[in-house]
Amino acid sequence: MRFPIDTSKLGFTVTSPPTPAKDFATKKVKVTDDGQPVMVVKLLAMDGADSTMIKFNLAGEQHHLVPGMPVRVEGLAYGTAKDGEVRWWSATAVVPVNGNAAQVPATPRGSAGGEQAATAGARGRNPIGSARHSAAGESGGEG
Repeated sequence: MRFPIDTSKLGFTVTSPPTPAKDFATKKVKVTDDGQPVMVVKLLAMDGADSTMIKFNLAGEQHHLVPGMPVRVEGLAYGTAKDGEVRWWSATAVVPVNGNAAQVPATPRGSAGGEQAATAGARGRNPIGSARHSAAGESGGEG
């Protein structure tokens, strides 16, 4: 199941440079079906009273995202499968607040437990739990 998140009242800041995502099983760098690298993006999400770290994968180079940069997250969602045992964050794009867009191609990917992610396959770890998840498709990797 996928739960969309209203980000209109949230602030996001990049916490570290994006790094290449690795396939959980093979330990090789993940790429999309069309050969784009998959990058791990880590953000601090804030609502003015509290904050939490979120992490998810985005297809394509994300070199424009630098630590400390305020960004807007488009299509943010929290996904669950297998009765909540598998959890992940996803997004369709991360856009610097200054307006330079970092769009992700819209190629839906399946998720663990047979659920379909309605986003571009961006996945991450639940910041409040330690559940592991597998990436969609043939890689079976972790994001």
